[in-house]
Amino acid sequence: MFSKYYSKAKLEPPDDLPEREVALQTFSGVMIRHLAVRSVEELRKIVIEKKGAHLFVSTASYEDPGAPSMDEKGWKRADLQFDIDVDHFEGCKGDYKICKDEVVPVNEDCEGKVIGIVPERCIERGFEEVKKLEKVLKKYLSIENFEIHFSGNRGFHLIARGTPYDFEGSDLRREIVDFVTGNLFDLGKICIKSNCVIPKSWEPGWRGRLGEALELMLPSGLKTWSEVDDPKGVLERAFELAKVDVDEQVTVDTSRLLRVPGSLHGKSGLRVVKVYSNFSYGPHLSPFHGLETYVQAKYSIDMKVFGERIVLSKGEKASFDGAIGVMLALRGLVELIDYRAPT
Repeated sequence: MFSKYYSKAKLEPPDDLPEREVALQTFSGVMIRHLAVRSVEELRKIVIEKKGAHLFVSTASYEDPGAPSMDEKGWKRADLQFDIDVDHFEGCKGDYKICKDEVVPVNEDCEGKVIGIVPERCIERGFEEVKKLEKVLKKYLSIENFEIHFSGNRGFHLIARGTPYDFEGSDLRREIVDFVTGNLFDLGKICIKSNCVIPKSWEPGWRGRLGEALELMLPSGLKTWSEVDDPKGVLERAFELAKVDVDEQVTVDTSRLLRVPGSLHGKSGLRVVKVYSNFSYGPHLSPFHGLETYVQAKYSIDMKVFGERIVLSKGEKASFDGAIGVMLALRGLVELIDYRAPT
C-alpha cells in the first residue's frame, strides 16, 4: 500500500534536495542512511525500491551528502528545527496498552506496553504549543521564514530556513533552546514585592513573555504586585504558560534528520503535512481513508481510533475504513488481510 501511494505522492523536500542526505527506515526497522538524490523523482524511486516505512532528509546541507561519514560530507549550513512531541505532555503517551492478549485502558492495573496512538486532545494541545513557539520566534528572535509540519504521528516540527542561524553551530542553538524553554531563566530575578511593577508585554526578553501571560491571567490596569493575591503563585503559573516545551536535542543537533512532507509515518499511515493557519487531526490525513480494509485481530480490542469505537475479539475478522485498518495494523494490533476501493 505504501509503494502504491508513493508512486503518485506529492513529495515536498527542501529546494536544495541534491545537497541533503536522504535516509529511510524499512518496516523491519533497518535504518538506511548516507543516500543522495538529484531530484524528487529519484527520491520517489528510492523509497519505493527500498520499501521505506519512514522517509527523511537531513536538516543540514552538505558538499557531498552521500559520503559515508559525517566528517566526509562537508557541512555547509543547517535549518533551525524545533520538535514538539505531544507524548511529553502529561496524559499524552496514549490511552491504551497491551496486557497479555488484551488492549485495555492505560490506567488498568497490569503491566503492559503503551500503544502510541495519542488522543486527539493531545494533538490539539501540541498545535497550540506550536503557535506559541511561532509567536516567540517572530517577536523575540525576528524569525519569519519557517515551515510547520505535522509529523504524521504525535507531534509537530517547525523549521526555519534562510535565517542568520543557518550557519551557526550547536552552542548558539543551545542558547536559543534555553530562551524558548526558559531552562536557565531564574524567576527569582523578577521582583514581586508590593511596590514592584508587574511585567508588561512590551518589555524585552522574558519579562515581556511573562507580561503577555500575565495579561491573560490578570484584570487589565494593574500596575504593582500589591494589587495581586499570591504574587509568587501567579508568577509561577505565568512562567508555565509562557514557556514552550520542545525536544532540546533536535534543535541543538546540526545534522538531524527531518521527515519529508508528503511522506507517510510508518507507525500511523498518516501523511506528513505542511500546516498553515489551521490544523485538524483525523482520518482525512491518511491516503487510505475511503478504502475498505479487511483485518484479523491479534488481541481482544476495545478502544477508540479517530473517535470510532473498535471492539474485536482475538482472532476475529472485520472490515474498517482504510485509515483505521492501516493504523491498527502498523501498531501491531491486527493483521491486514486485504483492502479494496469501496463499491
